Amino acid sequence: MDKELEIEGGNLTYRVCGVEVTILSGRVTGSRILLPDTIEDLPVTKLEKKAFLSCKILKEVRLPETLREIGDWTFAYCSSLEKVWMPRRKLVLGRGIFKECDRIASICHLDADSAREEQVGMLLGAVPIKLEADYLFTPEQAGEAQWLGRFDDKLKEFLRQPDEEGYTKMVYCGEEDIVANMDLFLAEKRRAKARLCFLRLINDVGLADGFRKELGSYLEEHTVGCVSEAAWEVVFHEHGNEQAYYTAFTGAGCLKEENYDKILSRMGEHYPEMKGYLMRYKSQQIEGMDFFDMLSLD
Repeated sequence: MDKELEIEGGNLTYRVCGVEVTILSGRVTGSRILLPDTIEDLPVTKLEKKAFLSCKILKEVRLPETLREIGDWTFAYCSSLEKVWMPRRKLVLGRGIFKECDRIASICHLDADSAREEQVGMLLGAVPIKLEADYLFTPEQAGEAQWLGRFDDKLKEFLRQPDEEGYTKMVYCGEEDIVANMDLFLAEKRRAKARLCFLRLINDVGLADGFRKELGSYLEEHTVGCVSEAAWEVVFHEHGNEQAYYTAFTGAGCLKEENYDKILSRMGEHYPEMKGYLMRYKSQQIEGMDFFDMLSLD
């Protein structure tokens, strides 16, 4: 017999299966839900397929510590979903669990309690959508040296992939109405690469120096004044007031004497604190002069 339970952030329909509980579906009434570890004193071990399909207002979800299986498309099309908390164990995972969850940023372990764990969560969050690498979606391994190496290998493969790869396939599949123009396709592909470069540089746990340089080089080749300005577009238009991105931007050598004026002009009156950061960086790192010396009346 299917039963219902009210929880923080919504209501659940569940079924007792022997000595375990399966969550069949959920109705979300808030932006955050916490799925219980037990119901009727029995462990919650499975989320049925499509259980939270298309819950458009859902932004954060905590999965049960007792979970063993997540069905197909459980959170597919949850277009506002940003953060997921998962148990640190091997799970049986269905297809397309986070399909079209384009805003997902972090998939953290339930016991995450350090800056390093937060970084690992950001990297794992990139796996289902940004990297499209199902073989890396292994919460029980995320953060281990071997997993980080495999993550970086996949990222290298993506960065070195020709930008035009995939366009012809989209056209053949009848998707030319989505990206009909090759230039638009290439611009978005370069932004996708820049997003991942920033992500890895900011969350640099286990990052080798050689690959750090490769990531920085890609961004430097796509800054203001280059044929592609993908790096600046990602920083300014998508992370306008987040200093971590400006720090990675300048650290990669993207702010130069020759593009400094153009960058500040484009910022206009937006994000004055970040604009001040770029001014200080130029005076201290590019010109070698203390910023406050510029304000002196002498």
